[in-house]
Amino acid sequence: MKKFIVLSLLLLTVWACSEGEKEAATEEKQEVKMAEFSELALLMKKIHLDAKDWKASLESGEMIEDSIAIYKLLVESTPTKAEVKGPVFEGFAASYQANLDAFLAAEDIDLAKSAYNNLVSTCVTCHQSYCPGPIPTIEKLYLPES
Repeated sequence: MKKFIVLSLLLLTVWACSEGEKEAATEEKQEVKMAEFSELALLMKKIHLDAKDWKASLESGEMIEDSIAIYKLLVESTPTKAEVKGPVFEGFAASYQANLDAFLAAEDIDLAKSAYNNLVSTCVTCHQSYCPGPIPTIEKLYLPES
């Protein structure tokens, strides 16, 4: 009887350890998968960083003089989900480029701030249709109305 109990405990311990290893391996695979970003997602992260820099510059009264053509990058980057590609997304990308051009062409700081907020609104509008998760983060980019 003692041998049976010891053997049962030993088998139970071995089984529990092997299950723990399987769970750890599964979790590790999921973490790796979550860390992968599409070309479009990486581009959006870059756009977000640029927007944060522009916001800081505008808040300190500095005009932005960058020259950026992003439409082609937006429509040619591989999205996370293939259904994002198409004329509707291309329309959003064209709208973003037009608002970006207006922002960069602004002749004074007040116009630049207004054009910047329009640019942020363009991002929110597109994300409402395609990927709403980042909207709260995007909304933090707005400059306060003065």
